[in-house]
Amino acid sequence: MSSPDVRGATGRIPLGKLLGKGAEGAVYEVPGRADAAAKIYVKPASAERLAKLMVMPSLWTPALAKLTAWPTEVLRNADGSICGFLMENLRDSKDIHRLYSPKSRLSEFPNADWRMLVRAALNTAKAFAVLHENGFLVGDVNFGGVRVSANATVKLIDCDSFQISHQGRTYLCEVGVQDFTPPELQGHVFRQTLRTANHDNFGLAVLIFQLLLNGRHPFAGRFRGPQDMPIEKAIPQFRYAYASNKAATGMQSPPYSAPATAASPRVAALWERAFGSAGVAASGRPSAQEWVRVLSELEKHFARCNVQSSHYYFAGHGSCPWCPIEKAGVALFGIPVGTVARPMGGPFNMDAMWRDILALAVPALPALPGLPQAAPSASAQAVGKRRQVWRGTAFAIAALIVVLGLVLDSSLFLIWAIIACVIGPWVNSRGSVDRSPFLAAEREAKSRYDDLSRRWSREDGTQSYNSKKAELSALREEWVGLPAFRKQRFEQLVANRQKHALRAFLDQYEIERAKIPGIGAGKKAMLESFNIETAADINPHAVMQVPGFGPALTEKLMRWRRGIERSFRFDPQSAIDPRQIADLDRTIAIRKAEIENALQIGRASLMQLRSAILSRRQAMEGALHQAAIDFAQATADMNAT
Repeated sequence: MSSPDVRGATGRIPLGKLLGKGAEGAVYEVPGRADAAAKIYVKPASAERLAKLMVMPSLWTPALAKLTAWPTEVLRNADGSICGFLMENLRDSKDIHRLYSPKSRLSEFPNADWRMLVRAALNTAKAFAVLHENGFLVGDVNFGGVRVSANATVKLIDCDSFQISHQGRTYLCEVGVQDFTPPELQGHVFRQTLRTANHDNFGLAVLIFQLLLNGRHPFAGRFRGPQDMPIEKAIPQFRYAYASNKAATGMQSPPYSAPATAASPRVAALWERAFGSAGVAASGRPSAQEWVRVLSELEKHFARCNVQSSHYYFAGHGSCPWCPIEKAGVALFGIPVGTVARPMGGPFNMDAMWRDILALAVPALPALPGLPQAAPSASAQAVGKRRQVWRGTAFAIAALIVVLGLVLDSSLFLIWAIIACVIGPWVNSRGSVDRSPFLAAEREAKSRYDDLSRRWSREDGTQSYNSKKAELSALREEWVGLPAFRKQRFEQLVANRQKHALRAFLDQYEIERAKIPGIGAGKKAMLESFNIETAADINPHAVMQVPGFGPALTEKLMRWRRGIERSFRFDPQSAIDPRQIADLDRTIAIRKAEIENALQIGRASLMQLRSAILSRRQAMEGALHQAAIDFAQATADMNAT
């Protein structure tokens, strides 16, 4: 599919690789401008957004550019209609969800520890603070609008959805995400809602909470009341799951969660203000600047766990809050940099590791619970008896009419029968009862039971578990085969001794020290920058990739190399170069350590997957059991009426 034909201030803007696509727009690389990306709307934007986009480039400042992907130029279709804008290319960053979600953090940010999460939270607060200082609002706060890099720097994206005030006009943010929307705006039509910084501050507090407490949502927990309490319901009811006054909220934080105070009492106090009912008041929630001050102070009080070197936490907490969670099978943080260089024959025990992994087997999915026997409820029995009484009465009256008619005049039997057929049902209808509540209850119960039955097998989660286990099994097989692989590679070294000896010989001749016509200091530096340092590195394909080197200079380098090759003499009795053996052993050792660490992390992931599968089954089994009881009861009631 060809890219859209778009134009900027200076003419046509070529679009390169598609970087991503969402509901609102697609983002493309801009060839020749590595720092730029183009967001092209996939459907026509609203008049409000287009009007906003027209003024945003003029509001650009270095401070905003440092912390946001601010629109720098409006893009148009060939007919002149606005179709998107240019912004900074954030190709080296990822959605902040990839950082605060423990599972994705292990793969996307394997060296991240809690210090990085605090720094990312601090930088997010700084970005909000700069935006608010300029009189702008994020409006649609959500994790997809924040990008984070490997060094925890943060930038806000989707700036065209911000609420912008300029020259007496306010351009509204027309969208929002429920999980980040404050209680007072739940259910509002956003395209008609004027937002304030206090509304933004609710979403900011949610983001910081998720960063510091490993992806947990502050309103996700267990409710002690009789009904379910989803996040969208808990938010407007101020049921903050980590509140200090749990009796008031009726909420309990999920299993394997650290308390809010693990992030420090000061941070926990800010969350209380952000998520409590008092936050609805004007400026009731902590501002972005207040978060900057508190998180900056938190960075001065880290402690390192004595058990797990990858665990950092607030020093005032007393003990590591992450160890109990990881001991329960939830992997939070990767292995610190420097531990992957474990030598061959180290303390790693594959047999023990594999026994642990095999012990994490997931039991077979239990059969669906059948429908139990159920007796009709008293109300259903009463309705049924009433229907029977009236039905019997109607039948008796109809029969009496027929009998009396026969006694009076048997020749009119057909007429009396017709009269009986009319009066009998009429009498029965006078005593009829409304069965629709029982029918509706049966349909609803059946629908819920059928839905849960389908989900029971379809959403079991064992596919992810089996995939991860297969991946670990392949790693184990590779680990077991490393000695054979080394032997094979060693035999190749023996078989290719002459080739390797030639390379070792050529490696002695550094380009830097050579006198080659047309290859001066600048050219040599360029070659070195492209990893061409000795005669052994020179080949036509590699050299032609270096800027400034065409066929003529490439041939000069090749001529120099061939001259050196002519002086090479191979000794068939020579041994393999010890450096090659050392390189081989180092490569094997590094791969062995990588596999061992991957197995360790994978074991933790399996534990987490298994725990999630069993927890879901337990929850689903209870729900299914209750649904079966409800369905059986509703069916019995319907039959009884």
